[in-house]
Amino acid sequence: MQTQTLRDATGLSQMLRSRRKEMGLTQEQLGQRAGLAAKHVSRIENGTHEPKVSTLFALISALDLDLVLGEKGTVAPVPSVADIF
Repeated sequence: MQTQTLRDATGLSQMLRSRRKEMGLTQEQLGQRAGLAAKHVSRIENGTHEPKVSTLFALISALDLDLVLGEKGTVAPVPSVADIF
């Protein structure tokens, strides 16, 4: 998955749904991983419910994602192999 810049709840909802499908998970499976009901996952993905920060972090973790914040207009550099090892 490529790094994405999100600026609103709609973009976040779409990204979460896209990542879940990319991983081959159902809403039920994602809910189990994140400690949420499938119905709650559905509402978040459909944009009818904006999650609490703790719920957002549970979903991010369950989807094997990181949350990276940066100044608007800047993109975090991808670490080089030398930086990793």
